[in-house]
Amino acid sequence: MISGRPRTGNQGHHRRTEHSRSGRELFLKPVTGRPPLPEYVAQLWQRRHFIKAEARAKAFSGTRNMVLGNLWLIIGPFLDVAVYGLIFGMILKTSRGIDQFVPYLVVGVILFRMLAKDLNDGSNLIRSHRNIIKAFPFPRAALVFSLKLRGIYDSLPPIIVLLLFIYLYPNGPNPNWTAVLFFPVFCLLKLFGTGLTFLSAWMTHIIPDLSKIIQFFSRFWFYISGVFFSIDRFVEQPQLLKIMQGNPAYQILSMSRDLLIYNVLPPLDSWIFVSAWSCTTLIIGFILFWTREVKYAKF
Repeated sequence: MISGRPRTGNQGHHRRTEHSRSGRELFLKPVTGRPPLPEYVAQLWQRRHFIKAEARAKAFSGTRNMVLGNLWLIIGPFLDVAVYGLIFGMILKTSRGIDQFVPYLVVGVILFRMLAKDLNDGSNLIRSHRNIIKAFPFPRAALVFSLKLRGIYDSLPPIIVLLLFIYLYPNGPNPNWTAVLFFPVFCLLKLFGTGLTFLSAWMTHIIPDLSKIIQFFSRFWFYISGVFFSIDRFVEQPQLLKIMQGNPAYQILSMSRDLLIYNVLPPLDSWIFVSAWSCTTLIIGFILFWTREVKYAKF
């Protein structure tokens, strides 16, 4: 027979009581619900080994059932380069005025593919993981960090081939110490991309139809980011030029090309601009994603 001791407070909300060694009650803490942001970050840190293990287990898995396997991680970007080089470089002549156009195009296509993938990854994140979200209590942001860590593993082969291609390309640029600074730019790219994944996962959970809008936006973003042309052609249109220079994707590509192809240090303004965009996007995206933590299980 259950004790007749009366209940108090919210009948539908379970609480856990923590006691000191003397048995005295210290505070009440919810078992379910969205934890405070500092506690949420602590929970993620506690699950860092799981995040790393899952990312390693799923790395390179997208091509395992194909005949060429992981070679598609390298072949795919260069097929894109060949198509865009043929259409825009040879037919539409966007290569005019661009020194080292082929390395220029390779850098643009491969790096922008990573940003576009980060943006699109969040669109189906909650839906594709709904079973595990409903079955187990854990900070849902772990799914994003695991996915993005996996993306870093998957990006290593294309980046290595990118560097080899640039410096082995006939009459291409010579290796220079400035190439070492490409790796901080790559880290900023991945920070920015992680923030984009958080934002797209948050938005598409609220309005699922936004996943289609994101797909169209990523194509539009590609065409305005200077992937296959130089924005110097807009010098006579200062307003349009200023808008394009304010595109973080363009700045990331421009900095990467300066360091890898032209052996030039990007200006300090570019470093500050990209760093601000990367950190701000990540922080805002993470916080917005956290605000819907409880609702993901009801999707």
